[in-house]
Amino acid sequence: MMEGSVPFIHEPVDVLRQGLPSAKADAQAAHPLQAKLIEEETKERKKELRMMENVFGSAFPIKVQIEEKMMQSVQRLPGLPSSNLVAEALSGKLDDFGFEDVLGHKPEESEVTMPGVHSLMEKRLGVAKAAPSRELP
Repeated sequence: MMEGSVPFIHEPVDVLRQGLPSAKADAQAAHPLQAKLIEEETKERKKELRMMENVFGSAFPIKVQIEEKMMQSVQRLPGLPSSNLVAEALSGKLDDFGFEDVLGHKPEESEVTMPGVHSLMEKRLGVAKAAPSRELP
């Protein structure tokens, strides 16, 4: 590449469908307390699965994990919020009472507005029109 020249984007970036790139959000580490809570939750889950295996046999925890994975994959159309009520009931998170129950805000929900349902379905099905390339001859 010549010195002083501008690099070209070889693949078009669709900001409406993919969102704005954010290097700061990718590089930013989670809060230490949040990391500790996630670690504690995974330890508790492993302990619970071991206990199920000891009581009900080795097939039962596998069955529970398959059911949870199936329930987490069931969602509404893209762009519409999904409550995942069945997944919460299977995991036991439905019985937990946290700050999001009082404040009405879940931490995983984004503040950014989502693109339309049609554009997200086009992207998922691979029929979205690609923007023209901006390469110069």
